[in-house]
Amino acid sequence: MLPTTRATISAAAAAFIAAGGFLGTRYLAVTVLVMIVVLALGWPALLRASRRRSASVILAVGGGLAVVAVVLGRSAPHLRHMVIAVALMVIAALVAEVFLPSSRGRAVTSVAATCAGAIVVGSGAAWVAASRTHGAEDLVVAGGTALAVAAITNVVTRSPQVNSILALVLATASGFAVGMVLPELPWYAGAGIGLLCGVIVTLLQELMRREPRAKGWLPGMSSALAPVLSAGVLVYVGGRLLVG
Repeated sequence: MLPTTRATISAAAAAFIAAGGFLGTRYLAVTVLVMIVVLALGWPALLRASRRRSASVILAVGGGLAVVAVVLGRSAPHLRHMVIAVALMVIAALVAEVFLPSSRGRAVTSVAATCAGAIVVGSGAAWVAASRTHGAEDLVVAGGTALAVAAITNVVTRSPQVNSILALVLATASGFAVGMVLPELPWYAGAGIGLLCGVIVTLLQELMRREPRAKGWLPGMSSALAPVLSAGVLVYVGGRLLVG
C-alpha cells in the first residue's frame, strides 16, 4: 500500500473516531470495534505470523471482549477489566502455538505478533474509556482531529524529517484549536493530546516506511489503523492526568 493511501485511511479512521466521540460512547464503541476487526484480519500478515487465521480470531474476539468490558464497566477506572481481555489474548497466543504450531523457526515471531496485536487492540478500547471518563469526553474529539492532521501531514513532502516536524507542530496546533473551541476542554490539554497523537503517528509511520511494502489491502489497512487504535491509551492517560 502506498504511503499516501495509508495516510488517507488513517485520517479517515481518525475522523470517524472524532465523530464517534462527538456523538457519544455508543457510536464510538461501534466505530472502535469495527476498526479492531479490520486490523485483526490483516495484522498477522503484516507482521508475517505463521498461523494467520488463528491469530486473527484471537485478536478479533479478544478486542471485542476488551471493548465490551469497557462499555459495561460501571465505575472508573474503566480499563480495569480490559486488562483481563489483553491477558487472555496473550495466553491464547501461547496456547494456540502449542496446539497449532507454526512452521519451524517461526514460533517466537508468531507469538510476538499476536501479543503486539493484543496491545494495539487493547489500546483501541481505551478510546471508549476516555469517552466515559467524566470531564475528558472532549479529548476524544481533540485526539481524533490531531490524528487526522498528523496522518495527512506525514506525507505532504518527500522528506521524512520535514514531514515529522510538520506532523508534530500541526497536530499540537489542531489539538490546541479544538481546546479553544470546546469550552469544557482546557487549551493545554488539547495541545498536549495533539502532541501525543502526533508522536504516535510519526513513530509508526517511520516504522512502516522502513519495512517492505505490505502486499494486499488487509495488511495495508492494518498498518493504517494501528496508529489510530494505539493512540487510544495515550488519550485516556492524558485525560486522567490533564482533565478528569
